[in-house]
Amino acid sequence: MITIEHLEVQFDVAGEGDEQVFARYFARYINQWQRIERQEELQKQRLRRDQRIGDDGSYA
Repeated sequence: MITIEHLEVQFDVAGEGDEQVFARYFARYINQWQRIERQEELQKQRLRRDQRIGDDGSYA
């Protein structure tokens, strides 16, 4: 796990405020990160489900 304790971002953009540019890029990449995290969690859940040993008849 990576922990970011201090992050400084600087943009040099003409015609658009720095905050708007940062918000747009942040939203794009945080959404991508969230999708990846969710996919990984779903994969872990599937693997745990597949590894369970029991006699519930699901493997018959």
